Amino acid sequence: MPSPHRPSVRYRRIGSALRQAREDAGLTMGAAARRYGRSQGWFSNIENGLLPIRLDELIDLLDFYGVQDPTLRESLCHLARQGRRKNWTHQFRDRISPAALDLASLENDSASIRTFQPNLVPGLLQNEDYARSVIETGLPTSTRDNDELVAFRMARQAIWQRVDPPVYQVVISESVLHQLVGGRAVMRAQLVRLAEAAMLDHVTLRILPFTSSAYLWINVPFDLITLRPPGHLTVAVAELVTRSVFMEDDQEVTQYEEIFTHLLPATLDETRSWEVIDRILSGL
Repeated sequence: MPSPHRPSVRYRRIGSALRQAREDAGLTMGAAARRYGRSQGWFSNIENGLLPIRLDELIDLLDFYGVQDPTLRESLCHLARQGRRKNWTHQFRDRISPAALDLASLENDSASIRTFQPNLVPGLLQNEDYARSVIETGLPTSTRDNDELVAFRMARQAIWQRVDPPVYQVVISESVLHQLVGGRAVMRAQLVRLAEAAMLDHVTLRILPFTSSAYLWINVPFDLITLRPPGHLTVAVAELVTRSVFMEDDQEVTQYEEIFTHLLPATLDETRSWEVIDRILSGL
C-alpha cells in the first residue's frame, strides 16, 4: 500500500478523476460516503491517491457517479490494472486518447512542468492555428475529429488561468522557430505567442541554438511534471511516434531530470532566447 507521504502518481490520476466525477454528480464527500456505504475517510484517501483501488471498485464507483465517457473509463481502468507497476504506456488512438487525458490531468495537478521539445512548439504554448496545422497532418482515420482535438489542446492551456499556475521551464530547439508550420502568418502569430509567454513570471523559455545542435541526439520530446502536495511526486512523460510512456519509477525519472539538467548549459539564457525569437519574427 502506498505511503501516505508518497502516494502513487497513477492513483493520484484516478483519484482526481473520481473527485471530479463526484462533484459533477453534485455530491459532497459525505453524501457520497453515505450513499455508497463506505467511510468518508476512505473516499478522502482514494481521491488523494493515498490508497490503491481495485478494478472492480473503480468500475463500481464510475457507475455510481454515472460516468459514461468510454475513453475516460478506459484510461482509468488501464491505470488500475497496472497494479503496483511504476510505469504505464498508452497507444495513440482516435479522438481524445487516454494518453492525452492522463497528460492533461497531470498538468492540471502540477506544481511545476519541465519540457524539452526538439521538433515542435510545446502543446501548452501552441496557438489554435498552429495546433490545427500540426493536428491536421496526423494520419487520417474515419473517427478522427480535428476540431475536437484542437479544442482539447486549447483547453489544456486553462492551467495558465489558475491563481497558482505551475512553474513552467521549457527548452525548445532553435530549428522549431524556423519551421513554417501552417505558413508565414500562422508562424508569425505563434512566435508572438512564444514571445509573450517568455515574459511571464512563471515561465522560463530557453532556446537550444543551432551551435548546440549536437545535443539533439536527445531527440525524444519529454515532460517532467511535478505534482502539488500531498507528496512530492514527479512523473516523466516521453512522447514516442505511436505511444506515450509515463514513468514514475524513481530511477527513470531521475535519468530524465539529469538529461534536462544536462541540456540547460547548452541553451541560451532567457534574454538571448527572447532576442532570437524577436529576430526570427522580424524576418517573417
